[in-house]
Amino acid sequence: MPDSADRRIDVLALLDDPAPMEPLLLELRSHGICVDIAHDLAQARRLFFGAGGHDCLVVAPDVRPGLATQVLQSLRTVDPRLPSATFGPDLHHKQTPLRSAMLAAFHPGSRAGAGALLRFLRTLDPR
Repeated sequence: MPDSADRRIDVLALLDDPAPMEPLLLELRSHGICVDIAHDLAQARRLFFGAGGHDCLVVAPDVRPGLATQVLQSLRTVDPRLPSATFGPDLHHKQTPLRSAMLAAFHPGSRAGAGALLRFLRTLDPR
C-alpha cells in the first residue's frame, strides 16, 4: 500500500472565471495533484462520477453560494465524507469541521493561499 505522502490526490475545482484560480491550479498540478475543473452542477457530477470520486471539492471565490451549496450537497449524496475547501462562499453550515477548510482570507493566486490549501490536502485521509 502506498505511503500517504506518495499517493495521488485528486481535486474537483468549482469555478466561474478561471483567471483568479489559474496560479493555484498550476501550483497544485506542480505538486502532482490531479485537478478536474467544473463550472456547473452537471459538469461537476459528470467529472466526479467519471473519476470515481475526488479527495476534495475546491470552491473558487467567484462561485455563487447557491451553486456551491448545490454541488456540495449533490456530491455528498454519493460521498458523505467529501472534504471541501472554499476560497469564496461560506459553506460552514454544510461542512464538517475536520473535513473542511474556509480559506476566504487568502487569495487563491497567492503563495499563502496555495500553501494553506496544500497543507489542508495533506491532512486528508485517503479515500
